[in-house]
Amino acid sequence: MSSSAQGLHSNIAQKHKLLRSVSLPAALAINLGAIIGAGIFVIIGLAAYAAGPAVIISIVLAAAVALFTGLSFSEIARHTAKEGGVYEYAKETLSPFAGFLGGWLWTFGNIIAIAAVSLSLGSYIDVLFHLHIGNIYFAISAILVLMVINILGIKNSAKTLMAFVSVNVIVLVLFVLFGMLSFHAANFSGFFQKGASRVIEGAALIFFAFTGFSRVTTISEEVKDPERTIPKAIILSIAISTLLYIFVAASAIGLMPFSKLGSSSSPLSFAISVLHNPALDIAIALGGITATAGVVLTGILGTSRVFFAMGRDKELPKKLSYIDKFSTPIYAILVSSFLGILFLIFVSFSTIVETANAAILVSYLIVNVSAFNLHLKLRKNKRKKYIGEKRYFFAIPILGIATIVLVTAYIAGDSLLLAFAIGLAGVAYYSYKRLKIALKIEKLIRREIPPISAVREFGRSRSSRRVAL
Repeated sequence: MSSSAQGLHSNIAQKHKLLRSVSLPAALAINLGAIIGAGIFVIIGLAAYAAGPAVIISIVLAAAVALFTGLSFSEIARHTAKEGGVYEYAKETLSPFAGFLGGWLWTFGNIIAIAAVSLSLGSYIDVLFHLHIGNIYFAISAILVLMVINILGIKNSAKTLMAFVSVNVIVLVLFVLFGMLSFHAANFSGFFQKGASRVIEGAALIFFAFTGFSRVTTISEEVKDPERTIPKAIILSIAISTLLYIFVAASAIGLMPFSKLGSSSSPLSFAISVLHNPALDIAIALGGITATAGVVLTGILGTSRVFFAMGRDKELPKKLSYIDKFSTPIYAILVSSFLGILFLIFVSFSTIVETANAAILVSYLIVNVSAFNLHLKLRKNKRKKYIGEKRYFFAIPILGIATIVLVTAYIAGDSLLLAFAIGLAGVAYYSYKRLKIALKIEKLIRREIPPISAVREFGRSRSSRRVAL
């Protein structure tokens, strides 16, 4: 290849790369777009049915799990600013295997979540337009549209998310204000009637709403000043969403008894319908659409970036790391989207939610162990500034591990088995890849060092000719 051709090839390669274009407001929008949607517009009904009026305590418990793990993420983010989220963080601070397993579980957990939330998106579209068409058709169409937005670049995705989040917050504030006008305090009688165990079960369900707090870590190489921006985006998004969740849950139960909320896949529209206000019905349905669309959009964004990072390291097919002219990993986006559609078609809604939770919780368990290990490494290196500021940081990942184990224990057995099967498939694939590498090395050794030397082979041939004579 000529020098001019090489230069041209180099320029093209430089153009097709990830760009640092995400500021703090955009990073916060990505996280809030991933969080505000699934819990408020989808899962709140199921969680309220499980925990009763004490679902508010379930929200606080789920927020605590998210906060401890979020602080662990934040600490690792200050030392690792690479694309890939759980995968990259665990790989850098614990081991390559831990990184692969964490990334595998997080990615498939979120792909399953894409399927769950897109179904609810279809339900809200039906509420808004009264089309009475199967939710699955709306859900598949939504995934394909949001896939295209992802392909067109992260700036377009971030702008779309900022618009979605603005609509979501306005709609939820309207829901709370109008809900309080027709609030029935009697719906909160027997606050702990379901018992403490059902409150934890409610937390296990509602945690599905908080899983998006780590979404910004998957795009670390596209964030400006990631060491500061990522921790701020994580903590702020958890705080804002927790306050919104508490007020909206209180208003929803104040409008409608918790036993009825659990029967709807669009619980907020169902709750607000008791006010018989058509304009408000339209507003809530529109908020449900933008909120669930935001979760699907960020779901594709996050899972594709983890696939990209794993493809770049050749843990998954190298093609997944290809960057197109829009500076997006197009093949990783396509794979994430079509896998979401497959789960959408073949798995039931309730199983989807809890399986996604179980897989993501285990990946977050790995992150907390990674944060604890990083803390020990930094203390061992005797970094005076770190030791002075973070002396008791070890308590954070320990609390993160404890709360995750507690919540995971209340996830249904079938969902845990499906999550275990997903993890087992990942371990099998990882083992297969390592075995292939080992066999290649063995073949190279055999090729370089024959079992019988050329001199001895020659000597043997000489002796055989003498016998023949």
